[in-house]
Amino acid sequence: MLRRRIPQSGHLMTAKKFWLQTIPSNDCDIVVAFPPETPESTVAWLQAKIKRLSELSVITRTLTFSSQRATLASCFAFQITATYPAFLRGLEEMHVPKHVKEELGGGRKEFSLAEGANFHHIEDAEKFLTSADRQSVLLHFLNSLKAEKEDAVGDVKFREGEAIVPKCLSCGIISHVYPLHDNIDLEDLQKTWVQKLFGLQPLEKISEYFGIKIAFYFAWLGHYTTALTVPAFVGLAFWIFFCGHSEFLEDIGFVLFSFFNVIWATLYLESWKRRSAELSFEWGTIDSKDEMLSEPRPLYQGEERISEVTGKPEPYYPPWKRNLFRYFVTAPVILFSLLTVFFSVFLILEFQQWIDHLIRDKNYFTFLRYIPKILLAIIIPIFDGFYNKVAIWLNDQENYKIDVRYENHLIFKKSMFQFVNSFLALFYTAFYLQDMDKLKELLAALLITRQVVGNIKESLIPYAKKQIKLAKMSFDLFGALSPTTTGPEDITQASLEEHKKTDGDQNGFTDSEPENIRKSSGPRQVSQVEVEGSTPQYEGTFEDYLEMFIQFGYVTLFSSAYPLAGLCALLNNLIEVRSDAFKLCFIHQRPFAQRVQNIGSWQTAMEVMGVIGVVVNCALIGLSGPVHRIFPNITGAQTVILIIVLEHIMLLVKLLISAAIPDIPHSVAQKLAKIEYKRREVERMMNKQRVMEIQGRMDSKDSISPVSGDLEDKETQCENGNGDSSFPGSH
Repeated sequence: MLRRRIPQSGHLMTAKKFWLQTIPSNDCDIVVAFPPETPESTVAWLQAKIKRLSELSVITRTLTFSSQRATLASCFAFQITATYPAFLRGLEEMHVPKHVKEELGGGRKEFSLAEGANFHHIEDAEKFLTSADRQSVLLHFLNSLKAEKEDAVGDVKFREGEAIVPKCLSCGIISHVYPLHDNIDLEDLQKTWVQKLFGLQPLEKISEYFGIKIAFYFAWLGHYTTALTVPAFVGLAFWIFFCGHSEFLEDIGFVLFSFFNVIWATLYLESWKRRSAELSFEWGTIDSKDEMLSEPRPLYQGEERISEVTGKPEPYYPPWKRNLFRYFVTAPVILFSLLTVFFSVFLILEFQQWIDHLIRDKNYFTFLRYIPKILLAIIIPIFDGFYNKVAIWLNDQENYKIDVRYENHLIFKKSMFQFVNSFLALFYTAFYLQDMDKLKELLAALLITRQVVGNIKESLIPYAKKQIKLAKMSFDLFGALSPTTTGPEDITQASLEEHKKTDGDQNGFTDSEPENIRKSSGPRQVSQVEVEGSTPQYEGTFEDYLEMFIQFGYVTLFSSAYPLAGLCALLNNLIEVRSDAFKLCFIHQRPFAQRVQNIGSWQTAMEVMGVIGVVVNCALIGLSGPVHRIFPNITGAQTVILIIVLEHIMLLVKLLISAAIPDIPHSVAQKLAKIEYKRREVERMMNKQRVMEIQGRMDSKDSISPVSGDLEDKETQCENGNGDSSFPGSH
């Protein structure tokens, strides 16, 4: 029955190695894929543009990809790599730091071709370049392709100097650009990271393979998870010794736990700053270059002008235009969107209260209470999808020069919406209804359901979809499995060589095997390029950060009402670390590596959340009753004054802790100073050696000149002696 409805279900009931064998594509680093039915003239036009970079190797092939609807499509694709000198030139253009030899100062330094001999393993391409380095350089080369005057392809026209590949991606001329996995390194990460449930994460391997930006996320997630052990155990202790006992003990525990929340959040954020500085030092990004020296984003637009800093032509967009758009378009649109979401959710929550009242007092049908919940479940995703598109459009129109500023402003826009979306119900319950019991139930439900649903939505469902898609791809290409299906051990070197014959050449278009030939062949072999091109793209770390940011808010803002919030968050994060690693290593395409100095605006967002936590915890103390029960005769005005004093004390404590703990550890500062000193000493010795060599050459010239002068004088004397007189005593 199942096989009739889902023909490829037989594949899923057997090991993947029997129904799909991936042939490594070792002659390629990145792939540029085109949509189906792209005209050959379009492909040839872009190929000619790429070939202007003579050191790049471009192989054009016709490949079979599985689309989002799991239907097979034949598409053109470029398989691109480059020569070692080209990669070195790219490293220099991108200002990538590399390890300097210890005898020349050590540490990391921006790579320079002129100083190439100073770097470790420069003579060995395999050791000097990681696969992430190669792929980032190739993407840099592609993004650096600029359009000439009156360039056009199809219906798309380019401005002079406009980046060609990003424009083609945004217009749909190119479907996607993706890097290929290094199978050996990937298997190592799968074993030492994903499948190793206990132990430290291999952050150095992650940074080398997936890039520093992703490595920073996992370093932060691991640090945050470790820090959660403190509120988890303290909250458990408060739950055991304070909750359910006398009212006085509960009130004392509530106040103490509120103070603890503020101190813990502050210490955690300060400790992460120090850990971040250590990692950025190890990965060579602690002294990242100034924004004015950074390369503009590929989609950054502006009129061409000479940079006052570099003296090179670059696009320029006046800041006043951006500020005008931000103040008169972005701000009103965001405010209107947030107010719309706020009042919509508020009205649904009020509707929920009204329904509950009818059920309780007039014995209405119990199922009616689910109507507001269903409305909320429908309306929030609609608002979320619409607001995301609006936020991205606004950010694009603001036209930021560098990626970091673009991403930071996008984080700000999206996190505001998610804050309203995620916390409005809790604020409504805590401060409008002032129902602490309901607040506890709601917080527990949000923590558990969001975490469980999140892991299912992020990992299990995408993995199942990927396997079904690949199984259908195998079924459509090779037909149903049979008892005589060739096993994986039958892949020989001859079959690999036969597959390489389909790789084409640099000048023409070549087709991969037609479907009828594939179906008649023995092993079910598909190239690595086709398999990875059929898997979902990795959307970045934004959603992962956002999920943890909201969780951090739950713990910081409301865990005084529900002390077990820290324990729930800890248990979730122990799974979250491996779940997010699983997504990268088993589900998605490999992302391009990116270099960052830290986690960016997420640090600022969490610090703001810490300040909001002070206000919320103080307000909970004042509104939930502990103050009135501890001080029965206190008036309303006195309560307000007490809460304000408590708030200022907490903010002062937070400020003092932040000021007392330096952001950069002494050990890191010492290492930086030591490296700088050694480099200066090496430079001083080299300068001294050069001066001595110059002095030596000058001395040698001086020593030769007097000798030649003496010889000339002697020759003159001899000539005079021979012409006028003989030697003395000759008379």
